[in-house]
Amino acid sequence: MRSLQLVKYDILSFCKSYLTYIALILIWLVLGLITFLMARNNDQVNYSSILSMANWMFLFFGLLVVIKTITRDYSQGTIQLYMNKVRNRIGYIIAKTISIILFSFIFAFITYITLMLVQVFTDGKNLDGDKFLTNIWFYLIFLLFFGLLLFLVTLIVQKPAVIFTLGIFLVFIVPFIQPFIGLIPDWGEKIQKSLKYIPFSYLTEKSQTDSIKFSNWQWFISLASIVILFIANIAYAAKRDI
Repeated sequence: MRSLQLVKYDILSFCKSYLTYIALILIWLVLGLITFLMARNNDQVNYSSILSMANWMFLFFGLLVVIKTITRDYSQGTIQLYMNKVRNRIGYIIAKTISIILFSFIFAFITYITLMLVQVFTDGKNLDGDKFLTNIWFYLIFLLFFGLLLFLVTLIVQKPAVIFTLGIFLVFIVPFIQPFIGLIPDWGEKIQKSLKYIPFSYLTEKSQTDSIKFSNWQWFISLASIVILFIANIAYAAKRDI
């Protein structure tokens, strides 16, 4: 199967899965309920709160989709069909990376449509176009970093259950642990400062806020990490029989 055909298959699998629509409906129901309660109690909707909640939910959902995409061939036992030659292995890594990029755009677009619907039904103010563009970049960086990181782990351990567990831990558990790190005697404050320059830390933190801003160092570290992880995936896949 050629790379573009594999990308097409990944996207179609996402679109045809009934779990996709169940997850979307559940997220929309939660956001709809929160919007209704805000409008009822405050006579206005706090779009910043809605955006931060929508981002967190759709990023988490997007990461689960990415994990399913990169582990599907292992769970189905079809990975050998794509990894029997070095050329095919490299093409497979490139195809999965393209799929992750497309999923980033898809989920950023779904988030934008969701906020547009909230705006229409609540007669709210127009959405900030700059925030939407920032969201696109953030979704791209977030899903590429975590996707390629977990993809590399997948190539090494070849156990889908481990990847799902690790993904949930990094995105769901780590943010709740971070506030308590500062309580560690002597080292807590230093560790918290260093976490500002570790992607899996500051990316998950920013996914829960409505104002997504990167420092120059965070931009550099994020992009460099993605490039390094992409090269590491190709190098590992090219040298090892899967």
